Amino acid sequence: MAAPLHSESLAPPLHIDSLILSSPPTPTGRALGVAAKRYRSRREPSQDGITLLLLHGLGQHKEQWEPTLEKLFTLHSERSQFPQIREAWALDWQSHGESAVLNEESLKDDPASAPLNLWGQAIANFLNSDLVAGHHLVGIGYSSGTVGLMLSTRHFDKCPYNALILVEPSMMDENTWNTNHDEIQPAFDMVTNAVKHRRDVWTSKEAAHEYFIGRFPWNSWDPRIVALFSEHALKSSTDKDGKACVVRKCPMIHEAEAFQINLKHTWDAAEQLSRLARRVPIHVVFGESVDLM
Repeated sequence: MAAPLHSESLAPPLHIDSLILSSPPTPTGRALGVAAKRYRSRREPSQDGITLLLLHGLGQHKEQWEPTLEKLFTLHSERSQFPQIREAWALDWQSHGESAVLNEESLKDDPASAPLNLWGQAIANFLNSDLVAGHHLVGIGYSSGTVGLMLSTRHFDKCPYNALILVEPSMMDENTWNTNHDEIQPAFDMVTNAVKHRRDVWTSKEAAHEYFIGRFPWNSWDPRIVALFSEHALKSSTDKDGKACVVRKCPMIHEAEAFQINLKHTWDAAEQLSRLARRVPIHVVFGESVDLM
């Protein structure tokens, strides 16, 4: 089910294990994997504590949660009224982050080969594994990660999470889409086109970071998130002249096409949200800035 890669540390003293989880194959049958990280306190974790599962947004990566996790582990260790955190898991979508590197050969010919429902299936596989058997799970998703989170629940008769936190959920029901199509579709097309034409090659991660901090949307992010993006969303490569460079781990065509191929999955996620709303506590977080639609 899971193959360990390596361990590292994060402040406050957290132990991090990197693993590769199993994934359903692409629609054409090509093998895939899911890169994951497990975060634990160096103190003996409470077996009764909660386990967090964190899912990133479109074009991003699992490490974006690390500043949040540092804060959460600190708060939950210092304040007795908070439940203890047993551990936290963050997973990369099959076409994103380290998963994109693992799956490069399987995904390179088809930008539609890692839809959100496939990520939902992989998440469900993880929830059914021995890695979190008997854990008290809290699912946390950001943007497209909220869709993957909701789709994962469709594979269970009973919701596998004790609670859900949806940050800037990118989902809507089909009727809302149809009613507001003329307003929303141009925004989708604009973003799709913009993503396809983003810069994708830099001489180094340092050069890429300088590029990001001076341009939207990255210059609107917390600086810690920009630094993590520069470190974990890019990989070493060679340019058209054979010179060393860095490029995005998630190919731009995968990020761009996701706005189009996952529309129905956002409808399915919204439908699943309505089913679960009376069965499990759900907290929804919207940011102050309305920067897309």
